[in-house]
Amino acid sequence: MAHLTPLIWAPRDGYRFSSQPDGWIAHERSRVRTELTRISRLRSATVAPHAAARPEEEWVNLVLGRLNVVQAGLILLNKAGRA
Repeated sequence: MAHLTPLIWAPRDGYRFSSQPDGWIAHERSRVRTELTRISRLRSATVAPHAAARPEEEWVNLVLGRLNVVQAGLILLNKAGRA
C-alpha cells in the first residue's frame, strides 16, 4: 500500500491483484498524476528553455509539440478521475 499498488497477499495464492476494482482505479489515477507531473516538469524545465533559446530549431519544436499533446491528454484523464 505504500505506493498505492492494488496488490494483496494471501498465503495460498501469494501476491495478486485485489478483487476490488476501486483499488485498481485508485492505483491508475495515482500513476496518471505521477506521469502528468513528470511530463510537466520535463516540458517546463528542460524543453521549454531550449525552445525559448532556439525557437527555429525543428527538433525542439517537434518535442515540445508532442509533450503538449501528452500533457493535455493526461490533464483530461486527471480531471476525469475526480469527477
